[in-house]
Amino acid sequence: MYYIGICDDEPIFLKNITEMTEEILDEAGISYDIRTFDSMAALADYMNAPGVTMNLLLLDILMKGQSGIEFAMQLRRSGNTVPVIFITVTMDFALDGYRVESVGYLLKPVLKNDLKEALLRAYRSHIKQTVILNSSARSVSFRLDEVLYLDIHDKKLDIHMVDGSVQTISIPLNSLISKLPKEQFIQCYRSYIVSLPAIISIWKYGIELKNHETIPVSRTYYSAVQNALMNWVSLT
Repeated sequence: MYYIGICDDEPIFLKNITEMTEEILDEAGISYDIRTFDSMAALADYMNAPGVTMNLLLLDILMKGQSGIEFAMQLRRSGNTVPVIFITVTMDFALDGYRVESVGYLLKPVLKNDLKEALLRAYRSHIKQTVILNSSARSVSFRLDEVLYLDIHDKKLDIHMVDGSVQTISIPLNSLISKLPKEQFIQCYRSYIVSLPAIISIWKYGIELKNHETIPVSRTYYSAVQNALMNWVSLT
């Protein structure tokens, strides 16, 4: 599922962009969930709610209250790297869009081909961060940045996600390790792999995650996890 937020305080433009986005994604065969907002405040309230995932934002720049540029800058200062496509009536803010690493800057009235190019470019970047696992019974896919940890029990692998959901597949843990970037994931126990960005603290026998859940760390892996966490922090 590709989660998109669209924010514009002009109802007709909001409706047109939403319908055009739906058409483009339908034509591309991409499953999506689109939420629309008429103010940055409403968008912020939604994004701050527990369990919310947002993979792409389409933001009008010139809005009453907080502008799209100001909102994007606020996101970046807080460490949120969600891709942004700006939509506006002027090129005056193009440099600001570059500074917040936008993936598109479109002028109204938006042409479908221009929007399609920006949307599919953002989606291609999104799926590069996605892992697909296959077993004889099923397949599952997940984004690396949405994983807290993985554990195996009774020959089944559970993938614990940031939003509280758990995906399960029958696959050996060892066959998964090679699919995960070693700078982001590390084995912390015989049957556990943890996402380094999800760690809040680590002590001799446990790891606290950002959802305040605790998972075990063994004496064998303790030093390696500590070192990997320090390396991750230095990278970010």
